[in-house]
Amino acid sequence: MNQADQSRGYPFHNPLSSRRLRALTGAATALLLTVAGTQSVQAGGFEIPENTTKSVARGGTGVVNKRDPSALYFNPALLPRARGFQALVNVNFVNLNIDFQRDPLIRNAGKRNEQVIEFDPVTNEAGFFPAPFLSLSYDFGIKNFAAGLGLFGPSGYGGRCYGEVKDGECKVRTADPNGVDAAARYMMVNSSMIEVLGSLGAGYTFEVGGGELSIGATGMLTYLDADFILAVHGIPGEEKLEDPSNDAIFYGKSLSDLAMTGTFGVAYDFQGWRAALSYRLPIDWEAEGTVSMTPAPSTGLGELTDDRLTLATAQAGNLRAGIAYEGGVHPGDPELPRYDIEFNMVWEDWSRLEHFKIDPRGQLLLGGAEIDLGTLYQVKNYKDTYSFRLGGSYAINEWLSGHAGGYYETGAQSNEYTNVDFVSWDRFASGLGVTFRLFDMLDLDLAYQHVFSPDRVVKNGKVHQQVPLADCKGPDYDNEYCSPQGTPPGNPQNNGTWSSSFQTASVGLTFYYD
Repeated sequence: MNQADQSRGYPFHNPLSSRRLRALTGAATALLLTVAGTQSVQAGGFEIPENTTKSVARGGTGVVNKRDPSALYFNPALLPRARGFQALVNVNFVNLNIDFQRDPLIRNAGKRNEQVIEFDPVTNEAGFFPAPFLSLSYDFGIKNFAAGLGLFGPSGYGGRCYGEVKDGECKVRTADPNGVDAAARYMMVNSSMIEVLGSLGAGYTFEVGGGELSIGATGMLTYLDADFILAVHGIPGEEKLEDPSNDAIFYGKSLSDLAMTGTFGVAYDFQGWRAALSYRLPIDWEAEGTVSMTPAPSTGLGELTDDRLTLATAQAGNLRAGIAYEGGVHPGDPELPRYDIEFNMVWEDWSRLEHFKIDPRGQLLLGGAEIDLGTLYQVKNYKDTYSFRLGGSYAINEWLSGHAGGYYETGAQSNEYTNVDFVSWDRFASGLGVTFRLFDMLDLDLAYQHVFSPDRVVKNGKVHQQVPLADCKGPDYDNEYCSPQGTPPGNPQNNGTWSSSFQTASVGLTFYYD
């Protein structure tokens, strides 16, 4: 028996009655269809390692030792290890805790009429975000080959609310300078970014040099849908006063786009050791939707001649590499290993994201005149990220396996660009999980992961409010009207103290048939 046959992905065999098998198959199919139908688009945002329950438990690893349909996402070269027919459904429930206490704003510093404005802390109130993952694989009875089909999003946190959630909607109070979210009103106080990846791929294994070389590739059609709310300042020259009565509220709605990407992978297996590499291409988004504005109370500024809007942004590609070892004999199936350990390194090129470009088509109406609103830029200046991940599994007995792991990941956001919309600081994480082999054809996976980021204190913030009518224009803010050059008009909005953490609870089912 060659190594590909030995790495069968289905568990040990206990006889089942045909009635029980039909009931189990029906229940698994119903669950898959329910999750796919109700949650398949509820994933997105910047990625938090990692998709699938086992990888959540194993510190975000997955590029080397996958033997189920999720190889479609991590490394399609591993698809031939998923023998027969397999269906996998996982849901990550991700929670973002973020607290921002903005430093007091001092107006007319050093003068007799000096004012000190205190801000209440800002907290994300959106709660747990469901990020499902559905994938199927089948070998068609062909030795050393398998194909896969999947519908999922990147593991992430796709919705935020810096206000109050009522009846499932985020209610923000941006007009009150002492309101719960006033400290963040010039950032995106409410946002959602839903991303869906429809993936199709295959892998094949060759015998090379006494070992086995596997290659694979996928194509992915990706869909993005986004909404956001932020305040814009309507009176140039008075932006440093941050008077809420001068603010118009900007609503970007139903911004969507389609794009293509893909993943390529390779793996080499020799006497229980395996090295692997995969790369997913980056994506450039140009989502189109609509915009509306709530006029500024002091000026009435806010009506537009056209409600069309474009949001341009980018998503990083990622390069995964790793090495792993499998050993021992599974107590429930002699064709499976008892334990394995895996180390991954992951690079993501987030430096390609310099800003969110928000481009309204319409003109502002004011006193019968039309005024060019211009392009709004949410400056990001992200950095590439690197993560180092270690995880493993051990079969405790024939029906129970344990998983554990952790990782360290560098942040995409430098200190001065810390923001409430997406949180990507240095991260330390640890995870634990178990797999129960419930029946001959069904595994249940459970996992939990905690992600900790060191607190930040920002004193030289570079996140400024939007002042679209100012003569100092982005994205570089380096024209003659900018003083100093390179600095947007208005006050820094992110000076203060920040704390953040993530929690991920994950549950998954894997159905096997051969």
